[in-house]
Amino acid sequence: MNSAMPGRLATASEAITTWLQPLRPVLDPCDRIDWRRLAGVADALDRVLTHSPVGAALLAGAERSSRLRAIRRDLARHVDTTRDPDLFQLLTQFMCGYCDIDLRDTFGLGHGRLIGRHGSAQAQQRWIPRLLAGELAGIAVTEPHGGSRPAETHTCAVAGSDGTWRVTGRKTWIGRLTEAAVFVLFFRAPDGGLAAAAVDATEPGLRRQPIPPTGLAGWAWGVLDLDEVKIRQEDVLHGDGMLLLREHFAGYRPLVTATALGGAAAVFDAVTARLSARKAAGDLHRVRDSALITLGRTHVQLATGLLGAVTASHLAEGGHPAAELWGAATKAHGIDTANSATAELALLLGASGFRADCQTAKIRRDLSGLLYADGIHDSLYRTAGKQHATTKDTARDITAVPTPRGRSASVAMTA
Repeated sequence: MNSAMPGRLATASEAITTWLQPLRPVLDPCDRIDWRRLAGVADALDRVLTHSPVGAALLAGAERSSRLRAIRRDLARHVDTTRDPDLFQLLTQFMCGYCDIDLRDTFGLGHGRLIGRHGSAQAQQRWIPRLLAGELAGIAVTEPHGGSRPAETHTCAVAGSDGTWRVTGRKTWIGRLTEAAVFVLFFRAPDGGLAAAAVDATEPGLRRQPIPPTGLAGWAWGVLDLDEVKIRQEDVLHGDGMLLLREHFAGYRPLVTATALGGAAAVFDAVTARLSARKAAGDLHRVRDSALITLGRTHVQLATGLLGAVTASHLAEGGHPAAELWGAATKAHGIDTANSATAELALLLGASGFRADCQTAKIRRDLSGLLYADGIHDSLYRTAGKQHATTKDTARDITAVPTPRGRSASVAMTA
């Protein structure tokens, strides 16, 4: 198990041994995924992190960002999880979060999944091979008036005489601001509807204003301004922008939740390791009942939070009408659970858990950022609450999340 002290980092293999394997009968009762392959992915990640650690000692900034990108590119040469079931990808995210929450973009297409599922043939041919080779995709939705109201998007396109659109506006609180090779941009099309497009990050007219965050500082974060940025018709994703957004986040939020719970699980194991070491050294004669209660409560909270994320992922993968509801609710609940559990557990570490170079302190900073990233938790709870406040008559009018385009689209991603 990992230690609370600096220099000793958690490993992905430990995440499988201490958390995923014991929960395997309920996480994967039908043996849908290849657990030997999952262990192989963990070994590959551990080998890379041995030579390129990303713990709290590596401060936020250009060096940390560069190392995270190098890790993604290195692993992309050996591991491709895009063909695996969503459950496999979710458990991989748990392992990444267990090692460090900044590793959340180590595997998979991330927001580039929108291009893989809904992009034109030209957009897929242009971007999917680059993303599979380790480049990053960002997403630009949030605006100064708030990110929970994409229907009120002010960023808009006007039609040009050459058949292209020119988009102008401002996007705020954008992650992967300087690292992304492509942004999936949401904007108002000339006909007034919400649309999305794959925008080259080197496109003239894009301006960036980085803002240092307190957590989730592995990637640059801040404001993205667009000044008549050219959008070609082949850049535009197929489908209504709002439906694309809802489908994407129904599947993406469970991955975020698993990453957060992985980070909290690492704190749990740091605490149990610390208590065991103190007891073995004779510094602690026995673990107090209050500490045992905290351990019992937080362990079951984290385990059930992970099960909730798995359920939400299954619903999204199958295009279930309740996928958006459960993706939103379990993300809000899972991030709340991870934050409250780590706050309780950190007290059992004593002063060492509050050192700036302690991994536990970094995890707590990252988890606080996830209360806002990919959906503010209270707005997600509100979304879930609205579903429960409907009558039988109005419930029929709620638009279900669209069914994903299917596995045939994911096969094309690797072409």
